[in-house]
Amino acid sequence: AQYGVKTNRIIAALGASVLAVGLALQGTLANIAAGIMLLVLRPFRVGEYIEAGSVSGTVQEVGLFTTELIRPDGLFVMSPNSQLWNTSIVNYSRHERRRFELLVGIGYDDDMGEARSTLLELSTHDDRILQDPPAVTFVKSLDESSVAVGLRVWTETPNYLALSWDLTEAAKMRFDEVGISIPYPQREITQRENVQKPKSL
Repeated sequence: AQYGVKTNRIIAALGASVLAVGLALQGTLANIAAGIMLLVLRPFRVGEYIEAGSVSGTVQEVGLFTTELIRPDGLFVMSPNSQLWNTSIVNYSRHERRRFELLVGIGYDDDMGEARSTLLELSTHDDRILQDPPAVTFVKSLDESSVAVGLRVWTETPNYLALSWDLTEAAKMRFDEVGISIPYPQREITQRENVQKPKSL
C-alpha cells in the first residue's frame, strides 16, 4: 500500500485461490478424516470380511486415504475411506459364531412333523454345529406350491460357508431317502370352453 499497490485486489485473488484449493481438497480431506475415524474406532480389521454398500471383500490394508480389499472371486478393490465411513458396515468375521438358516420347501401332502424331525436329526450328525444354543426347526411359511420348513443352527464363523453347502446337500439327500418331496413351482390353469350366446331376434 505504501508503494501505491491496491491490496484489496491481491487479498481477493488470494482468497479465491484459497477457496479453490479448499474445494479441490474437499474429497481428500474427507477421506483423511474418515480414515482417522476408521483407524480409531476399528469397525473392521485386516483379514475380516465386510460389506459396505456396494463394496464387499476381505480387508487387506486400511490406509489414511483408501482401504484395500480382495473380493471372493480374487478381484482387487480400492475404496475411498469416506465411502466406507458414510454407509452401514456389515462385518461377517467380527464375532466368533454365526447362525445358519436352512429353508426347504416340501409338498403340501408331506408330513411337516417328519420333515422337521429329519432336519433336526441332520444337526446332530455334524460336529461343526454347536449344541449351545440348540438347533431349532420351524414352519416358515405357506407358499403357493410348497410349505417352507426351516432349520436354524449355530456354528463357528470359519465353518459357516462349508457347513451351509454340506447341510443343504445333506437335507436334499435325506428327504429323498425318507420320501419327502421338494416340489417345483406349480400353477393350476382352468380353461373354459367358449360358449356362444344365442343371438337375440
